[in-house]
Amino acid sequence: MLAEWRVLFAFAIFVAIVAAWHPRELRIRREDIVWFAAFGIFGMGGVQWLYYEAIQRIPIAVALVVEYTAVILVLLWARLRGRRVGPALWYAGILALAGCFFASGAYDAALRAVNTEGMLIAALDAVLFTSYFVLGERLASRYSAWTLAVYGFGFALVAWQLLQPVWTLPWVTTSAEVWSRVAGVVVLAAIIPFTLGFIALRLLPAARVSIVATSEPFIAAVIAWALLGQSLQVPQMLGGGLVLAGIVIAQTHRPTADSV
Repeated sequence: MLAEWRVLFAFAIFVAIVAAWHPRELRIRREDIVWFAAFGIFGMGGVQWLYYEAIQRIPIAVALVVEYTAVILVLLWARLRGRRVGPALWYAGILALAGCFFASGAYDAALRAVNTEGMLIAALDAVLFTSYFVLGERLASRYSAWTLAVYGFGFALVAWQLLQPVWTLPWVTTSAEVWSRVAGVVVLAAIIPFTLGFIALRLLPAARVSIVATSEPFIAAVIAWALLGQSLQVPQMLGGGLVLAGIVIAQTHRPTADSV
């Protein structure tokens, strides 16, 4: 319910902002509708749905690590498309993925009991997460971050209707306190990060953006430690260092016309 509310309200807010200040950004080419649909349904809606399905079956830490194998998949896709991927980016991707492994706590022996179904769902989620970066980079070369936000969230919302129509959500029975928290999630976990993410896809190749994205588990662990009093273990701090090293390596090697 929270996931769908986040998509719904983010879409409504982005449409209102763009319609008021950048109405031209609502126009897209007819031939790009299919690409936007794939981006929103699979890259945004599908990733979120499969992630929640995965963590019902396997621990969150394991699901995150499997999902972030998208970093390597994005590099492989770029290579298959004929773009040059230098050794530094492969090193950066491996470091970032290893850092994600430690930062998420997946090293914990208690997490080794996983089931095949959950792993397969997480693996499919990684493929769709790859499509988010690949399709996002393609669309960002033609459209602004505002356009990506409107149509990305719009098509993701359409996909959600197949699982849970908006009229079935608990609109009346939800308390004011919960609504205030939903508002916080919409602003802090949708409007701000996705706007920045779409801008990043306009400025950087998808492979580099995906590497930076692996910092999410470590940042989440630090925030949980600072605000929620949760423990931050040494391996998690080590993981944060590995992710940072991967990001630094990736950003010190500038892309060229034929490389990422």
